[in-house]
Amino acid sequence: MAKQIGIGRAGGEDRLITHHTHHHRRCRSLISRVALVVLCFALAANQYQSGSGTVVVAAAVASTTTPPVQVTRWLGKLSRYVQFRGGKTPLTCQGMMEEGGPPSESTLITWEKQYSPSAWSVRFPTPAEVIDYHVKFVKSESDKNREQLETLLDVPYGSGDRDKVDIYGENLPPDAPLFVYVHGGYWQMLEKETSAYPAKPLVDRGVRVMIVGYELCPEVTLEELVRQMKAAGEFVLNYATENGVRHISIAGHSAGAHLIASMLDRPFMDAVGEELALLKDVYLISGVYNVQELRYTKSVNKDNLLGISDANAKSLSPLYASYEHLRPIVEQQQGGALRFHVYVAEHDSDVFREMAVKMSELLRSYGMRCDLSVLPGLDHFDIVEKLASADYTITAAILAGVAATGEKS
Repeated sequence: MAKQIGIGRAGGEDRLITHHTHHHRRCRSLISRVALVVLCFALAANQYQSGSGTVVVAAAVASTTTPPVQVTRWLGKLSRYVQFRGGKTPLTCQGMMEEGGPPSESTLITWEKQYSPSAWSVRFPTPAEVIDYHVKFVKSESDKNREQLETLLDVPYGSGDRDKVDIYGENLPPDAPLFVYVHGGYWQMLEKETSAYPAKPLVDRGVRVMIVGYELCPEVTLEELVRQMKAAGEFVLNYATENGVRHISIAGHSAGAHLIASMLDRPFMDAVGEELALLKDVYLISGVYNVQELRYTKSVNKDNLLGISDANAKSLSPLYASYEHLRPIVEQQQGGALRFHVYVAEHDSDVFREMAVKMSELLRSYGMRCDLSVLPGLDHFDIVEKLASADYTITAAILAGVAATGEKS
């Protein structure tokens, strides 16, 4: 089977791609580690002098069964190495199939594990025990917070049964800083009632907490969930304006991070106008920022319960979004500007860690202030379970963000 590896200009970007022909179907393919190493040194030796329209090709590379995630990691290393040697902008590297059918069986097996966060935890012997502990923990902590804190429950922001928020810290001044939390669960599990575990450490420091509920798939599609999140965002900003709140921070875990990143598009900014300036800090925790591969994973998207298709996969993936419209907010606010904080766990899967890196790079490319943190020793679940602790890294960052804009906490 003949393959080609090339660098060229496509859509204004430098790309490293491979092609092969098999059964008359043209696909973007994967390349072997050996080919990557050879190409890496070839490019570095030439200090990556390819200009617009120039293509460097290595032909007849042997076939490989290297998993896609491994190729992605090697492509990332190649990109950074070329930048180091040549001082040029990193390559945009791809290892994805074009339209024309599902991936191979071996690729599907890899994707199933990569998108199964519980399989990567080292805290428990089995993935089932990881999930069981997480569900029990978040429910227990949330139940305690509802008993101990002043609350206003089931405040509607939409017409759906789950389109409601719970507010913790109702005894605080109306203009207290506001923290908003959007739970995960692959858009099909969990609820606001079991997602109040971050509340107490923040309320104790003078920060009101709002937990967002939303409809779950397959009752609605992922596209509809993004629309619901925009409605929730408008509700939050209106609430803050009416109460004189000057600092809003919002955090989302896993699917919740995806919904927040998807919410912050140009139509949303046009809808909320100047109120968006109240949003100061966005915390994206172990998020899902590319849903294209999820379309084929049975563990996450059985019978396509998320409603992902060729037509909407990219538009539902924040990694393909533009955040150019947010640039003026950053430039105008200066010291009080919108800040993004991307977190991922050491024991998240390779794909989750790669998505975190790419999301932070994307945000920075649009002028956003964004930091990336890989939290050691944690997995996809205790990275948010620890939000119940006052001395936790992310909890401290949330409080520091409030203090950075001069708000009382």
